[in-house]
Amino acid sequence: MRLEKREHPEARDELREAAFWYDDREPGLGDSFYDAIDDAIARIRDWPRSAPVFAGWADTPTVRSMAVGVFPYRLLYYLTESDFVILAYAHERRKPGYWQHRLDR
Repeated sequence: MRLEKREHPEARDELREAAFWYDDREPGLGDSFYDAIDDAIARIRDWPRSAPVFAGWADTPTVRSMAVGVFPYRLLYYLTESDFVILAYAHERRKPGYWQHRLDR
């Protein structure tokens, strides 16, 4: 069974903002960022448990952290029986843990 993707609404917004930021710096770089995100999502679909658990995470659900190509971003997500839920498209060096309020606990 193929896992479906869901995204927290705030994650969708931050993805768009990051792509616009990259495109402002260099035209076309935003598209490259989206391509790297698509590759990370494909890896999650193919191997959902291959990404490491987010450093120091011991709560439920288990949050995993997938690298995004050459960009300093990580896709933070957790798995359910039928889908994976993206909590954040998080920059690796900015505001650690800002996304934790997005979990439905």
